[in-house]
Amino acid sequence: MGEIATLISSLGPWAWLALAALLIVLDIAAPGLFLLWFGAAAAATGLVLFAAPLSLAWQAALFSVFSVASLAVGRAFFSPARIETDQPLLNQRGAQLIGKSFPLDAPIMNGRGRIKVGDVLWVVSGPDLPEGAAVTVTAADSGLLTVEEAKKPKLPHAGSFG
Repeated sequence: MGEIATLISSLGPWAWLALAALLIVLDIAAPGLFLLWFGAAAAATGLVLFAAPLSLAWQAALFSVFSVASLAVGRAFFSPARIETDQPLLNQRGAQLIGKSFPLDAPIMNGRGRIKVGDVLWVVSGPDLPEGAAVTVTAADSGLLTVEEAKKPKLPHAGSFG
Protein backbone atom coordinates (compact mmCIF):
# COMPACT_ATOMS: atom_id res chain seq x y z
CA MET A 1 0.00 0.00 0.00
CA GLY A 2 2.95 2.29 0.69
CA GLU A 3 4.11 2.08 -2.93
CA ILE A 4 0.72 3.26 -4.20
CA ALA A 5 0.69 6.19 -1.77
CA THR A 6 4.22 7.13 -2.82
CA LEU A 7 3.26 6.94 -6.50
CA ILE A 8 0.14 9.07 -6.01
CA SER A 9 2.01 11.72 -4.03
CA SER A 10 4.88 11.83 -6.52
CA LEU A 11 2.55 12.24 -9.51
CA GLY A 12 0.21 14.64 -7.71
CA PRO A 13 -2.88 15.64 -9.65
CA TRP A 14 -1.67 13.73 -12.71
CA ALA A 15 -2.29 10.43 -10.88
CA TRP A 16 -5.96 11.34 -10.48
CA LEU A 17 -6.25 12.42 -14.12
CA ALA A 18 -4.62 9.15 -15.23
CA LEU A 19 -7.08 7.23 -13.03
CA ALA A 20 -9.93 9.23 -14.57
CA ALA A 21 -8.77 8.33 -18.09
CA LEU A 22 -8.42 4.66 -17.12
CA LEU A 23 -11.91 4.52 -15.58
CA ILE A 24 -13.51 6.21 -18.59
CA VAL A 25 -11.76 3.82 -21.01
CA LEU A 26 -12.89 0.86 -18.88
CA ASP A 27 -16.45 2.20 -18.98
CA ILE A 28 -16.29 2.34 -22.76
CA ALA A 29 -14.96 -1.22 -22.86
CA ALA A 30 -17.66 -2.46 -20.49
CA PRO A 31 -20.62 -0.15 -21.13
CA GLY A 32 -23.22 0.59 -18.56
CA LEU A 33 -22.38 4.12 -17.40
CA PHE A 34 -21.04 2.90 -14.08
CA LEU A 35 -17.31 3.65 -14.09
CA LEU A 36 -17.87 6.91 -15.96
CA TRP A 37 -19.08 8.64 -12.79
CA PHE A 38 -16.03 7.51 -10.81
CA GLY A 39 -13.85 8.72 -13.69
CA ALA A 40 -15.53 12.12 -13.49
CA ALA A 41 -14.91 12.18 -9.73
CA ALA A 42 -11.22 11.31 -10.24
CA ALA A 43 -10.90 14.07 -12.86
CA ALA A 44 -12.52 16.61 -10.51
CA THR A 45 -10.20 15.53 -7.71
CA GLY A 46 -7.19 16.00 -9.99
CA LEU A 47 -8.33 19.45 -11.06
CA VAL A 48 -8.82 20.54 -7.45
CA LEU A 49 -5.32 19.33 -6.59
CA PHE A 50 -3.82 21.63 -9.23
CA ALA A 51 -5.26 24.56 -7.25
CA ALA A 52 -4.69 23.30 -3.70
CA PRO A 53 -2.29 20.47 -2.82
CA LEU A 54 -3.83 18.16 -0.21
CA SER A 55 -2.64 15.18 1.81
CA LEU A 56 -3.50 11.70 0.57
CA ALA A 57 -6.23 11.33 3.21
CA TRP A 58 -7.91 14.54 2.07
CA GLN A 59 -7.56 13.48 -1.56
CA ALA A 60 -9.36 10.21 -0.79
CA ALA A 61 -12.08 12.11 1.10
CA LEU A 62 -12.48 14.57 -1.78
CA PHE A 63 -12.68 11.70 -4.28
CA SER A 64 -15.39 10.06 -2.14
CA VAL A 65 -17.45 13.25 -2.02
CA PHE A 66 -17.07 13.80 -5.78
CA SER A 67 -18.00 10.15 -6.41
CA VAL A 68 -21.25 10.42 -4.49
CA ALA A 69 -22.07 13.75 -6.17
CA SER A 70 -21.33 12.48 -9.68
CA LEU A 71 -23.39 9.31 -9.09
CA ALA A 72 -26.30 11.44 -7.88
CA VAL A 73 -26.08 13.74 -10.90
CA GLY A 74 -25.77 10.79 -13.26
CA ARG A 75 -28.75 9.05 -11.73
CA ALA A 76 -30.84 12.23 -11.87
CA PHE A 77 -30.16 12.87 -15.55
CA PHE A 78 -29.78 9.35 -16.96
CA SER A 79 -32.31 7.37 -14.94
CA PRO A 80 -34.28 4.84 -17.03
CA ALA A 81 -37.47 6.46 -15.73
CA ARG A 82 -36.51 9.71 -17.52
CA ILE A 83 -35.93 8.07 -20.88
CA GLU A 84 -38.90 8.50 -23.19
CA THR A 85 -39.49 5.97 -25.93
CA ASP A 86 -42.09 5.32 -28.57
CA GLN A 87 -42.03 1.61 -27.63
CA PRO A 88 -42.25 1.42 -23.83
CA LEU A 89 -43.13 -2.31 -23.89
CA LEU A 90 -40.34 -3.32 -26.29
CA ASN A 91 -38.82 -6.08 -24.14
CA GLN A 92 -41.98 -6.90 -22.21
CA ARG A 93 -43.62 -9.45 -24.48
CA GLY A 94 -46.29 -10.48 -21.97
CA ALA A 95 -47.35 -6.86 -21.35
CA GLN A 96 -47.71 -6.35 -25.13
CA LEU A 97 -50.46 -8.99 -25.12
CA ILE A 98 -52.70 -7.28 -22.54
CA GLY A 99 -56.07 -6.46 -24.05
CA LYS A 100 -55.69 -8.90 -26.97
CA SER A 101 -57.85 -11.98 -27.48
CA PHE A 102 -56.74 -15.48 -28.42
CA PRO A 103 -58.30 -18.95 -28.60
CA LEU A 104 -57.23 -21.40 -25.91
CA ASP A 105 -54.72 -23.93 -27.21
CA ALA A 106 -55.32 -26.12 -24.14
CA PRO A 107 -58.37 -25.88 -21.86
CA ILE A 108 -58.11 -24.02 -18.60
CA MET A 109 -58.54 -26.65 -15.88
CA ASN A 110 -57.98 -25.92 -12.21
CA GLY A 111 -57.09 -22.35 -13.16
CA ARG A 112 -54.31 -23.18 -15.69
CA GLY A 113 -54.29 -23.52 -19.46
CA ARG A 114 -52.35 -22.42 -22.57
CA ILE A 115 -52.69 -20.08 -25.50
CA LYS A 116 -50.55 -19.95 -28.60
CA VAL A 117 -49.36 -16.56 -29.82
CA GLY A 118 -47.41 -16.88 -33.03
CA ASP A 119 -45.10 -19.80 -32.37
CA VAL A 120 -44.95 -19.31 -28.58
CA LEU A 121 -47.06 -21.19 -26.05
CA TRP A 122 -48.02 -19.12 -22.99
CA VAL A 123 -49.27 -20.49 -19.69
CA VAL A 124 -52.48 -18.73 -18.67
CA SER A 125 -54.48 -18.56 -15.48
CA GLY A 126 -58.17 -17.84 -15.33
CA PRO A 127 -61.59 -19.41 -15.03
CA ASP A 128 -62.02 -22.98 -16.31
CA LEU A 129 -62.84 -22.84 -20.03
CA PRO A 130 -62.78 -25.41 -22.86
CA GLU A 131 -60.14 -25.61 -25.58
CA GLY A 132 -60.81 -23.13 -28.37
CA ALA A 133 -62.70 -20.67 -26.14
CA ALA A 134 -61.76 -17.06 -26.80
CA VAL A 135 -59.94 -15.37 -23.92
CA THR A 136 -58.64 -11.84 -23.41
CA VAL A 137 -55.34 -11.24 -21.66
CA THR A 138 -55.85 -8.96 -18.64
CA ALA A 139 -52.44 -9.08 -16.94
CA ALA A 140 -48.92 -10.44 -17.36
CA ASP A 141 -46.52 -11.50 -14.63
CA SER A 142 -43.23 -12.98 -15.85
CA GLY A 143 -44.27 -15.90 -18.09
CA LEU A 144 -47.82 -16.22 -16.73
CA LEU A 145 -50.72 -14.45 -18.40
CA THR A 146 -53.99 -13.82 -16.59
CA VAL A 147 -57.02 -14.17 -18.86
CA GLU A 148 -60.77 -13.86 -18.75
CA GLU A 149 -63.40 -15.11 -21.15
CA ALA A 150 -63.58 -12.78 -24.15
CA LYS A 151 -66.70 -10.69 -24.37
CA LYS A 152 -68.79 -11.51 -27.35
CA PRO A 153 -69.48 -8.57 -29.66
CA LYS A 154 -73.04 -7.28 -29.52
CA LEU A 155 -74.92 -7.99 -32.72
CA PRO A 156 -77.61 -5.63 -33.95
CA HIS A 157 -81.20 -6.73 -33.38
CA ALA A 158 -82.92 -8.44 -36.28
CA GLY A 159 -84.60 -5.89 -38.46
CA SER A 160 -82.43 -2.94 -37.48
CA PHE A 161 -80.24 -1.57 -40.23
CA GLY A 162 -78.36 1.19 -38.84
